[in-house]
Amino acid sequence: MNKRQRKKQAYKQYIRAIFEGYEKMLEDPSIAELHFSYLKETTYLERDDQAKIHFTTKEK
Repeated sequence: MNKRQRKKQAYKQYIRAIFEGYEKMLEDPSIAELHFSYLKETTYLERDDQAKIHFTTKEK
């Protein structure tokens, strides 16, 4: 498998993990936050005071 295909596969896994984490947070309100990393970015899923889930992506 070449480098481009590996990066593409890793990115697909990153996106899939974010949405699976989001589903987990919907099912279990006790989860306050989750973090997912891919290359130079990190995505945070966090709950606010009203228990709404927010996505935040930051560059490292």
